[in-house]
Amino acid sequence: MKSVFNTLFFSSVILIVALGFQSCAPTSVYSDYSRSTDFKTYSSFAWLPKNHDPKQDSQFDNQIVETNIKNLASGELKKRGFKIDVTAPDILVDFHVAVANKVDHVSTPVYSYPYNYNNYNANQGAYTNNMYSYNNSYYNNNSYLNTNPMVSYRTQDIPYEEGTLTILLIDRKSNQLIWKGWSVGTVNDEQSFEYELPDDIRRLFKQFPVPIPKTK
Repeated sequence: MKSVFNTLFFSSVILIVALGFQSCAPTSVYSDYSRSTDFKTYSSFAWLPKNHDPKQDSQFDNQIVETNIKNLASGELKKRGFKIDVTAPDILVDFHVAVANKVDHVSTPVYSYPYNYNNYNANQGAYTNNMYSYNNSYYNNNSYLNTNPMVSYRTQDIPYEEGTLTILLIDRKSNQLIWKGWSVGTVNDEQSFEYELPDDIRRLFKQFPVPIPKTK
């Protein structure tokens, strides 16, 4: 019974750690742009319109998310000297949010017998059989226990959702895509997605070819 309990315990601990790392993993940001484009010739922008139906909007793509994305991205462009011009903008800005179901495969070890963490020897004043104690063979002869307690691995599938935010900049006159930035990360709910937006968009525009002017 102890062996079964410890096997489940170790598997549960590793599974929890894996989920923790997954939920705390930083969002990855990427970008690409037209190398033949002179971005210094642009000075104004406007957003392409989107149609939203509250009955069909998703958790991560709705009017609230759209407003927040537009405000944050517009702020980054304004920091770089761009102005909004809804009449004849140099650049048209668009964005897309996509969420896909993913599965992470986590392997956890299965042990043939439990480790004894609590065998306290009152005479010696130490945990003599503790695998981390000095008396353990791992420390004495540089070998990992005299007999290997691990017999196999158990693979568990952990479902999660991966979200991608893509921001597109288009030359209005030529209708050509000149810059594309996208962030990819695990999403749990709308609140956590919104919480990450300011940092994600800031990091995205750090890769934009036009930097923020240095203040004197």
